[in-house]
Amino acid sequence: MRRRDVFGVMASLVALATGLSAQTAYRLKGVSRTSAGVVAATINAEAITGFRGDQFTGQKNFTVESNEKGEWTLLGLTAGVWMFTATAPGMLPAVHVLPVKFAQRQMQSAQGGQLTWSLPQWLIPAEEFPSLAGAAPLVAEGRAVEALQFLSPALADDATPALKCAAGQVALAIKQPAVAQQLFAGLQKTDPKNGCGPMGLASVALLINDWDTASKMLWSAREMVHRDQRTALASAITELQQVSALK
Repeated sequence: MRRRDVFGVMASLVALATGLSAQTAYRLKGVSRTSAGVVAATINAEAITGFRGDQFTGQKNFTVESNEKGEWTLLGLTAGVWMFTATAPGMLPAVHVLPVKFAQRQMQSAQGGQLTWSLPQWLIPAEEFPSLAGAAPLVAEGRAVEALQFLSPALADDATPALKCAAGQVALAIKQPAVAQQLFAGLQKTDPKNGCGPMGLASVALLINDWDTASKMLWSAREMVHRDQRTALASAITELQQVSALK
């Protein structure tokens, strides 16, 4: 092949790669709360997979602090499945795993894009669950193995649904999907009208790339969760159904 032809092929490949990676960056707004009101928190977004389950490319982690009203805005999210974790001193983490433009990737836009849904997250004071209180600072410091030991009481058959829910959030935050699945499944069995169960199981399913189960669990949770979260769930269900239809 002549040198000119080689250069032409290389240029084409570069252009193709650039086009594939040049995705629209999205903006997500949310608010961090407790049952008593808003709370200042640190919000971390981590990419789990890319568009339609492909390998993710680009910046995988974003962190932002909420303001005095608990409001926060994350900039730069691209197509994929993202894990959103809210942490604050003295609080247990709040975790949601959700798709972002998972089924319909758009090419780069100068204006970017505002997602049509927001993400309210409720954190629980660690003092409400003394057996889990020691895990809270460990989660924030990324000490997953040490935090895991505090989840044992929640795995007991007689653990309350509220304890299982809170412990399930910790398990998600330290990326222990098998433990989280056990906790949320136990919660769903003992308290089937509690949205924390199916919502948590949906997050577990998304962590392990089980889109069909995630869609079913989100569908079950949609009428149980707080009304402010329902738009996010509706968008997630639509995204996952579109991917299933392409199979």
